[in-house]
Amino acid sequence: MSKDVKSFFESHFHRYVDKPDFYSLIAREVKNLVVRDKQLSLLDVGCGDGRFIKALIKEGVSANYVAMDLSFNMLLNAATNLNCKEVQLFLADAFKLPLKDSLEFDVIHVDSVLHHLIGRTRGKSMKLVEKMLNILNAKLSANGVLIVEEVYYSSYLIPTITSFLVFYGLKLINFFRLDFSFTKEIRPGLEVNFLHEKQLIKNLEHYGSVVLLHKEAARVPRTYQIFLLKESGHITYSIRKK
Repeated sequence: MSKDVKSFFESHFHRYVDKPDFYSLIAREVKNLVVRDKQLSLLDVGCGDGRFIKALIKEGVSANYVAMDLSFNMLLNAATNLNCKEVQLFLADAFKLPLKDSLEFDVIHVDSVLHHLIGRTRGKSMKLVEKMLNILNAKLSANGVLIVEEVYYSSYLIPTITSFLVFYGLKLINFFRLDFSFTKEIRPGLEVNFLHEKQLIKNLEHYGSVVLLHKEAARVPRTYQIFLLKESGHITYSIRKK
């Protein structure tokens, strides 16, 4: 991942913690997906403050937990939030996982990472998404499950046009260092590459059968309406490895 993304999360990590815990429902869904008669191994990519693993432990899911994040400050929050020895925490770039090639996981969870994979263009960003999914799929054990959580959105016009406007609009704002301090939604250094639902599913279908686990709408800030954003929220899919 780029140094810009790492720098952004180191500076704004506090905005991604202390939110209401919506992982309880996802944890129960994951519990229903896993095999009961074996000790699970689970990798959480972009673990943030560790709320997903915390919810799984609360649900009684026993596993060898490994969690990683690009941000040191995020990992400090995760260490405090989890407060246990059951989880191995790593500071790492997901493109360069510090793990043995032979090590595989029964469950891999990746939350709100794909839209932060930013190249110079949207096309190059989509190549990074493909590369990331290939890396994660390769680390799944036979019949393993990939849990992907992402932003979903709909547009007042055409979804790909909204993605284009958001992607290049934020790049221009950062390039010219425009002052958007009047809104908390557009922060210095923020760049995203949103994938609309059909686009996300199309990418995930290469790796197995895609199942919708949860979809939750969120309020769309007025600021984002300049990008023709009509609806947005959080969506979760499971993909059983082929």
